[in-house]
Amino acid sequence: MNPNYKHTNSKIFQQGKAVIVALCILALIVVAGGMSYISAHNYSNEAEQSIIAKYDNLQNIIAQYSLKVTEVASVPAMYTDDMKDVMTSVMSARQGEGGSKAVFQWFKEHDINVDSSLYAKIQTVVEAGRNKFQNAKTGLIDAKRSYSTNMGYLWRGFWITRAGYPKIDLDDYAIITSEHAKEAFETKVDKAIKFK
Repeated sequence: MNPNYKHTNSKIFQQGKAVIVALCILALIVVAGGMSYISAHNYSNEAEQSIIAKYDNLQNIIAQYSLKVTEVASVPAMYTDDMKDVMTSVMSARQGEGGSKAVFQWFKEHDINVDSSLYAKIQTVVEAGRNKFQNAKTGLIDAKRSYSTNMGYLWRGFWITRAGYPKIDLDDYAIITSEHAKEAFETKVDKAIKFK
């Protein structure tokens, strides 16, 4: 048997092993990259849908809050109007069809009192609505922060951009603020709130 034949077979075998190991490593890299891509794509889609939903929820909360305040605030007006209707009917029945000019003077002199508990209820609705709105804004801020943080990570951020994200402009989902807060941040000076 030729000694070179044994040496040549051993060399080919070792080269084959090296190729197999290299292919396995390459396959692992491709699989890891593919899984990273899929993970980044799925995460980004979920994060963006969450931001959109939280923003829509803010609109829902403020709409419901506005309606509740309007409805509760209209109760005293309805109460006052109903009282005026009753008093007008009573006075007109007493004074005849034309009524008396004194009825209108009586309305002016005797401003019909509205139950103060209605005002307390309005304040409660306002406070509850503001608190719910603030909590929802905090949730949106956190969702945007989490998404921005993930986009900034080296590995995940790389795959997020390869997956075609971000697909939304995060600036379109800005937090609603108050005039007082906006002015304070612009001037870097906070002022006491004046009630009157």
